Amino acid sequence: MHKPGDVILGGLFEVHYTSVFPELTFTSEPNQLSCQGFDPPGFRHAMTMAFAIDEINKNSNLLPNVTLGYSLYDNCATLVIGFSAALSLASGRDEQFLLRENCLGTPPVVGIVGDSFSTFSIATSDVIGLFRLPMVSYFATCSCLSDRQRFPSFFRTIPSDAFQVRAMIQILKRFGWTWAGLLVSDDDYGLNVARSFQSDLTQSGGGCLAYTEILPWGDNPAELRRIVDVMKKSTARVVIVFAHQIHMIQLMEEVVKQNVTGLQWMASEAWTAAAVLQTPRLMPYLGGTLGIAIRRGEIPGLREFLLQTRPDLHHNDGNSMVRQFWEHTFQCRFAPSPAGWVEAGGTLCTGDEDLENVDTEFLDVSNLRPEYNIYKAVYALAYALDDMLQCEPGRGPFSGHSCASLQKLEPWQIMYYLEKVNFTTPFGDQVSFDENGDALPIYDIMNWLWLPDGRTKVQNVGVVKKSPFRGEELTLHEDKIFWNIDSKQPPRSVCSESCPPGTRMARKKGEPECCFDCIPCSEGKISNETDSMECTSCPEDFWSSPQRDHCVPKKTEFLSYHEPLGICLTTASLLGTFICAAVLGIFIYHRSTPMVSYFATCSCLSDRQRFPSFFRTIPSDAFQVVKKNVTGLQWIASEAWTLVDGLHTPAFMPYLGGTLGIAIRRGKIPGLRDFLLRINPEHHHGNGYENSMVRQFWEHTFQCRFAPAPAGWVEAGGALCTGQEDLENVKSEFLDVSELRPEYNIYKAVYALAYALDDMLQCEPGRGPFSGHSCATLQRLEPWQLMYYLERVNFTTPFGDQVSFDENGDALPIYDIMNWLWLPDGTIKVQTVGEVKRSIFKGEELTLDEGRIFWNLETKEPPKSVCSESCPPGTRMARKKGQPVCCFDCIPCSEGKISNETDSMECTSCPEDFWSSPQHDHCVPKTTEFLSYHEPLGICLTTASLLGTFICAVVLGIFIYHRSTPMVRANNSELSFLLLVSLQLCFLCSLLFIGRPRLWTCQLRHAAFGISFVLCVSCILVKTMVVLAVFKASKPGGGAKLKWFGAVQQRGTVLVLTSVQAAICTAWLVSASPAPHKNTDYHNDKIVYECVVGSTVGFAVLLGYIGLLAILSFLLAFLARNLPDNFNEAKLITFSMLIFCAVWVAFVPAYVNSPGKYADAVEVFAILASSFGLLVALFGPKCYIILLRPERNTKKAIMGRETTKL
Repeated sequence: MHKPGDVILGGLFEVHYTSVFPELTFTSEPNQLSCQGFDPPGFRHAMTMAFAIDEINKNSNLLPNVTLGYSLYDNCATLVIGFSAALSLASGRDEQFLLRENCLGTPPVVGIVGDSFSTFSIATSDVIGLFRLPMVSYFATCSCLSDRQRFPSFFRTIPSDAFQVRAMIQILKRFGWTWAGLLVSDDDYGLNVARSFQSDLTQSGGGCLAYTEILPWGDNPAELRRIVDVMKKSTARVVIVFAHQIHMIQLMEEVVKQNVTGLQWMASEAWTAAAVLQTPRLMPYLGGTLGIAIRRGEIPGLREFLLQTRPDLHHNDGNSMVRQFWEHTFQCRFAPSPAGWVEAGGTLCTGDEDLENVDTEFLDVSNLRPEYNIYKAVYALAYALDDMLQCEPGRGPFSGHSCASLQKLEPWQIMYYLEKVNFTTPFGDQVSFDENGDALPIYDIMNWLWLPDGRTKVQNVGVVKKSPFRGEELTLHEDKIFWNIDSKQPPRSVCSESCPPGTRMARKKGEPECCFDCIPCSEGKISNETDSMECTSCPEDFWSSPQRDHCVPKKTEFLSYHEPLGICLTTASLLGTFICAAVLGIFIYHRSTPMVSYFATCSCLSDRQRFPSFFRTIPSDAFQVVKKNVTGLQWIASEAWTLVDGLHTPAFMPYLGGTLGIAIRRGKIPGLRDFLLRINPEHHHGNGYENSMVRQFWEHTFQCRFAPAPAGWVEAGGALCTGQEDLENVKSEFLDVSELRPEYNIYKAVYALAYALDDMLQCEPGRGPFSGHSCATLQRLEPWQLMYYLERVNFTTPFGDQVSFDENGDALPIYDIMNWLWLPDGTIKVQTVGEVKRSIFKGEELTLDEGRIFWNLETKEPPKSVCSESCPPGTRMARKKGQPVCCFDCIPCSEGKISNETDSMECTSCPEDFWSSPQHDHCVPKTTEFLSYHEPLGICLTTASLLGTFICAVVLGIFIYHRSTPMVRANNSELSFLLLVSLQLCFLCSLLFIGRPRLWTCQLRHAAFGISFVLCVSCILVKTMVVLAVFKASKPGGGAKLKWFGAVQQRGTVLVLTSVQAAICTAWLVSASPAPHKNTDYHNDKIVYECVVGSTVGFAVLLGYIGLLAILSFLLAFLARNLPDNFNEAKLITFSMLIFCAVWVAFVPAYVNSPGKYADAVEVFAILASSFGLLVALFGPKCYIILLRPERNTKKAIMGRETTKL
């Protein structure tokens, strides 16, 4: 589409979105490419340029008296068509443009608006840039186009991908997304973004990429399935996509198939506004997408201009854009129509169809984004032309202060003014270009809103731009953003949650730096910031808080004069001072006696004036000085300087001796020296060159010149070359064939080509590798045919090295490993100590003869060169902040954790019943703890229990033996026997608390203890009640009361009271039985075996019932304490119950606060103490009378009033 004018602007647009290539038969001239698939938005882009030029022509303030024209081409979304169109614009159309004979005049176009694709722009600018013809793109975003060296005349009004990448990173940082996935298209646009995104993200510290995947072109379901599987398995919730609309359509088909929801998508400008993706089927997945969009602008009058489009206003050639648009819009054809069109019911176009009433994208000006960039590009060229034409002669910017003119305009002159353009659009956006040809960048931030009624809306939620004064700015209206997740809040996308104060970050081995563990600070260290890399030590007088997030003052503790220990030590100190003073006096009196020390090292004691009689057999501190010897470096040389003779000097060898280097493979070429000796300039004189290599070599070697000699050469005493000089007797590096390294590679290269030619010539006709099974011949040889055979060469040199090429054209690599040997006589030798090579079958191999290597160190051993020594088992590696991964600290594993490998990254926790060894390199079973028969405490308690049982048995035997005596018969001897039996049971039940807890011992111990003690206390209670009843019966009228306390009633009372306790125990065991339990709460490294009571209420009721009976017995005995002696056993009962209650009152707090086995020991002690108290208090006085005072064991003595009180 063309329009004449004084100055022509070119344009490249995608009016068709595909093209059909003709079949190449190579037998006839191919047809032209045909464009298919008319694109109304692409045609609107072209018409926007036409509108802008029309608007400028009507503006009297811009380019007055100059008419702009245009020449617009369709690139058909095909590189070859777009490239050809650009060349046509640059060179002009033959029928319209002819340069004068002196090649002066207005160029065909002064600038080109386009192209829309980055790849097309790269190819076109590579050529157009050679002519310095300005090219202003409105849609090519690749950051590679900012390379001013390669693309000197390229400008653009759309921001570079580099800015788009930085805009994406700003959004990631805004929402705290540090863990994201990146998908890019397989072209210049996507691959350049992938490189810049990774580097910019690392530099900004904004996060890490969980994965980077390349979306394929064309139909590749297997690859798309793999990519979606990676997305599904990744923990990254944010997916950034720099790709084209077609890639997203294919990708979303697989996303829907695998039902991958819950992702936050971030769209590049290439697909942010793609309506084909904004469907109810895809919105459950893409709803809430945040995207970067080209800046939307408003162009007043554009729609009215578009409505004026008519085919009759343009050339009526059959291929004009307007005619094709008209036929596409109204589904008609201009005459002459294609054959069969009318017969098939097709209509003919008249040109009078009403454009305003037709539904077409062409007239939609509500979302002008690429169009706005085209508008700015045209105006930028117009303002550059206007500035150029306003130049005043003699004050211009060019040679001799000249100005440019339309008659002699050069493209580079308009480019000069274009670089300095600065104007503001009617929409309020400033337009200017930086040193790379990029306009001030600005992007809209869009959000895909999924409305409740199912409709889709793409709304503007912010802007990101760069201004000359404020730099890059991000403005976001977060309250307007729609989040497609249940919480309606921005999602979390991090590899590791932030480390709170009190912890530090420890990077996970082999993972990105965003993936780390939070390690608690050790004792005495804190971190008071989130994501601290290191924990800092508290000041000397402070210690870390329990949370390790701040330092607190240390508790002050000192030895005080007011505490007993301080008083004792002060007394001892003063006493020692007094003794020292006395000894000092003795020593002064006898001060001439010599003193010889064997351990005092202070150098001050060498002062003979002050210490004239002091001697010592230990050296002074002044002698203890260590001198450190700094050893040399071990150099590793590349092949570039391994064999450099200039470094093999005695001056350098103290430093470079022992160097290990890589050297090109040395080979042997038999016959080479003899061949070199046969070289003679006479054999090469026929080459026609006066300055041939051989003649120059000959003149250099023999310091002569061939005739005719240079002027003055002979006069200065120079010799003339004859060509008969003896080469063998001259000293020259040329004949040194002892170190053939590059020469050996040359030898192999020549033979490789020879073998390739040989293979080619051995081809049998009809069985060749080329088209139709043909073979190559020397007469019609093409270089690519020889290359085919060269790729398959495989031979072995006489020196034994295999030669073949891989897919990259690299031969099987082999290097010699050299060592610089410094001999004792001062000479230097570079010796071969090994080789490194790769073979087809064994892969890469390193062979080293370590015994031959010379190490330039005192130890003559390989030096150690590590940043940090390996961490032994029992420790883990912790990387040092800001240093390479090889630099780390070895942190001992904490208690309960181990590492059993060298250089472990983490310590692993031991199983529940195990604990770490002292070295923390393996787990050992935890020690078990319980009250054992084999430990001293258990032995003591067992002995006391058996002793009590034995004493009870002895007392019982005494009472049985003396059962007929008054002392035994008084106050129901049957109760006394029962009491002694119950005390025996009390002593024996304590044994159930000793030994490894088992289910039956846990169930029996408290039940036996409770029933035994209730039986005991019940007997005492009945005894007390009998004493009171007898006293009441001795009074007048009290005999009737005594019948209620006969022997049967006493036995029945004891049985009932004991049955109550038995019922309590039964209910306890049935409802919540005690059971053995492994307790690890007391000690981390021990397992405490104990019996849990099961029901605290049951245990409390059991103890409470015993306590109730004991208190009742105590109160009754206390009331009967002053009865006449001949009836009174109440005093002994009162005293025994007092002991009993005191023991068990003290038992409760001691039991609660005793851990593990000591709780059992406390309970056993309480049982034994209370049992011994009852035994001694109740039966001690009686045994005393029975055994030692038998005269008082008579009825008369017991009944008499004169009986001595017990």
